[in-house]
Amino acid sequence: MEDAIYVAVNQDVRESKKTLLWTLKNLQVKKIFLLHVHLPFSLTTSSSRFEQSEIDAIQDSELNTSVNSLYKYRDICINKGGVNEEDVDTSLISGHDVGEGIVELMYQNNITKLVMGAAADSHYSRGMSITSRKAEYVSQHAPRSCKIWFICKGKLIKKRERSFDIGNPSDSFSEFSTSAEKPISKGRRRDEEYETESPKEHPVWILEPEESPKKGRKEPAEKSKSNGSDEDSRLEDFKCPISMEIMRDPHVAADGFTYEAEEFRKWLRSGGRTSPMTNKPLENHNLVPNHTLRIIIKDWLEKNPNHKH
Repeated sequence: MEDAIYVAVNQDVRESKKTLLWTLKNLQVKKIFLLHVHLPFSLTTSSSRFEQSEIDAIQDSELNTSVNSLYKYRDICINKGGVNEEDVDTSLISGHDVGEGIVELMYQNNITKLVMGAAADSHYSRGMSITSRKAEYVSQHAPRSCKIWFICKGKLIKKRERSFDIGNPSDSFSEFSTSAEKPISKGRRRDEEYETESPKEHPVWILEPEESPKKGRKEPAEKSKSNGSDEDSRLEDFKCPISMEIMRDPHVAADGFTYEAEEFRKWLRSGGRTSPMTNKPLENHNLVPNHTLRIIIKDWLEKNPNHKH
């Protein structure tokens, strides 16, 4: 649809709300699609020491969170943008790279108008350029027939005009390295993905307040008789990387790792500006509650009341 505007949104509504509001305020929106690339988090029973039922609950909650976020963005379009409900649609796919997923959707849906973030809002500065790797990827590989607005903190950072010149890019493309051909997605290991994507784009284990994971699972007989060594191994998943104590209030930071909320805040107050795990700069200092892990830890502690912590 020629008049349709696609807006790439993050799972965290706080990160993309201003981009969506900019779109509703500055563009003539007749039909809007909320575009989201869901990054499934890879867990196995051998690597995480969680049971399969727990892994299934975590992965389901991740996907449900993405879907619920799209509903919240839809409500913003209707309530604050005055868009008719029937003119708000969603487009969600699962992938292993946000930039590649967006470009894939652009070719599949023949998208001609796209709005997306240029960087994390916390990185905004006057005269800034695109700093998000996924935005850079989209600017380089998106079809030339698509006009793209790059937004940060509710302000226009860059605009790429449409071009139908297949031979040589027009002057309006001079700021961007573009390709007339659709890029071929290459397989990536999970660790490679973490090196190329902003931490905040990584899937986090979130549950809406009204949701709860499946409960009532039974410990296998051999599991309940496991020795202390097995229990110690399992406990490693519950410990804060900073304090090495079992977490009571687990939160996901911008680096994608889970910490005890107060311990992470102490880290910041003491001057920490890098990830305690990777030592790389933090995109932001936001913390997102890890409801799923909190429930798992609480459930484990209830079954092991004699554990000293």
